[in-house]
Amino acid sequence: MQNSRKKLGILIIAIGLIIIILIIYFLFLKKSPTTITPEPVNPEVTGSLPLSPQTGTTTPSDKPRNYQQYNVASEPVHQINANDLGKISMSFAERFGSFSNQSNYGNFTDLKILMTDSMKTWADKYVADLRDQPQNSDAYYGVVTTAITFEVKKFDDKAGQADILVATQRRESTEKINGGTPYSQNLNLSLVKKNGEWLFDKAYWEKK
Repeated sequence: MQNSRKKLGILIIAIGLIIIILIIYFLFLKKSPTTITPEPVNPEVTGSLPLSPQTGTTTPSDKPRNYQQYNVASEPVHQINANDLGKISMSFAERFGSFSNQSNYGNFTDLKILMTDSMKTWADKYVADLRDQPQNSDAYYGVVTTAITFEVKKFDDKAGQADILVATQRRESTEKINGGTPYSQNLNLSLVKKNGEWLFDKAYWEKK
């Protein structure tokens, strides 16, 4: 009798241990499989190409441009100052002082657009006198002038009068171009303002 109870107690303990083991297994040891969903791959980040060809809808030339209308008339009119006249006078002096008999003294004719009527008359007479002088048509004679700097002696925009002195270097050639010895010579220029435009009215070379 005592042995039967002992065996029954052992059986109950064994069954209890089995139940505890099963509970521990199902609660802690056996885990359900975790499903991992892959994130979508961004072709722009990974550098891979898209699966299907992409058709562009615009090209650089199709992009709308922001055109802005610019009205030149809205710009203020530049008022010529003394420095502007000095630079213009230097260009005038170089052309005025450079000529040759082979060019038919065309420098004076070309500059007439920048002269007053009185200076145009003087230029025409001066060229006529040069052409009337006896000369050997085969012999070359010419002068090349280079403007070095300028000095504004007088500038009165309201009165429309200005005097500019231009320092130049000149070379006189009688046989071949640039064959003479260079020398310095100043040119005095007088300008007047006619109908809002500055024109050369007088020109005097200082003695060498």
